[in-house]
Amino acid sequence: MKLRLFNPGCELEVANGSPYFQLPKHPAMIENDLSTLPMFFSGDGDYIIVNQIPDERYISFWRNYYNVNFVKSDSYNNISDISADGFSPWGISPRAWNIAEKFRRVFPDGFRFGFGEQQKMLFNRITSSELFRLFIDKCHDSEIYPTHDQYPFVAVNSKQAFDYFSYAASRFGGVVFKALYGSSGRGVRIFRRNELSSNILQWTDFVIKSYGGVECEPYYNKLRDFSAHFDIVGGRPVFCGFSRFDTTDSGFYRSSKVKKFDDLEFFDKNDTLKFVRTLKYCLALSPYCSHYSGPLGVDCMIYSEPNGGLKINPCVEVNCRHSMGRLAMDIEHLVSESSEADFYFLQDAEIQKYAQNKPVMENGKLVSGFLRLTPEGSQRFAAGILAKPLK
Repeated sequence: MKLRLFNPGCELEVANGSPYFQLPKHPAMIENDLSTLPMFFSGDGDYIIVNQIPDERYISFWRNYYNVNFVKSDSYNNISDISADGFSPWGISPRAWNIAEKFRRVFPDGFRFGFGEQQKMLFNRITSSELFRLFIDKCHDSEIYPTHDQYPFVAVNSKQAFDYFSYAASRFGGVVFKALYGSSGRGVRIFRRNELSSNILQWTDFVIKSYGGVECEPYYNKLRDFSAHFDIVGGRPVFCGFSRFDTTDSGFYRSSKVKKFDDLEFFDKNDTLKFVRTLKYCLALSPYCSHYSGPLGVDCMIYSEPNGGLKINPCVEVNCRHSMGRLAMDIEHLVSESSEADFYFLQDAEIQKYAQNKPVMENGKLVSGFLRLTPEGSQRFAAGILAKPLK
């Protein structure tokens, strides 16, 4: 039995480094409103740490699918009947391990708590850019991947960042700046123009001073986002499948197809096999396999060249944690085989809009409508599945 925790701000927690870090308001609300999501990864009898126990209607409905328990985050002093053999947060971080240590009495003697500098580098975009470089070097003779002049560049001062901006804006038609810690669109600025505003100048200076640098990349004419998902087990990457997802124009995560894909869209089977084989090879040589075990997703992109040709960016970023895309793959069993569905991360007025589509269930599976995966009464955020019959 595992003790599980939803901490989607793990990148912020890692960047801060303190086990007592207090999340900013926005990610704290996401954590609170979506705290039950680890249920959909859980095994029989697992415990999910939440700030508030869900209402009985929610618990009763999902008990038909998942045999889990919920425990309040502040009840660690009152627990006497739980015995855990593992801890599985959404993402490892000093704060996550500090929360786990408060539940020390549920773990066996000798259970190790802790987070070190080696783990911190797993969340740094310098590490993911090295994976990109390794992959491109391995596939230098292939025409379906970026060229060496498209390597990510880490600027350690403002002049380097602005020099890269001038180069890439004219060479590629746009630039992307990324804070060294962040994911799912957080800490990303996309430029499709050839000039920088004063706000962006200030943001770039702040990021460099806070994290020691900013990652600079060419802007790609994106056609599709997808992720390659792995489990890192015993220092080896085990491929689990592809997910396909959508983002906003600013790069923030929006939704995923509720399906595990075995193919790369627009590319043939041989290209897919070579892609997976090369990515596994590169991961096996990286710190992601030597200093981590658990779920890992590599966000990738299919993009078009000015001449109309299609290429694959093999490593936009690495999510060394659970992810919404992996969750969307793992809940495929909740949807009828006669339907197609998308997993959505929603906020504010969107929640009521989607909730108007009443769920239609047959034999315990969603046929059409919106099935909410998180409890009612959230402050701002919710997650759920929107399904419709196949044509």
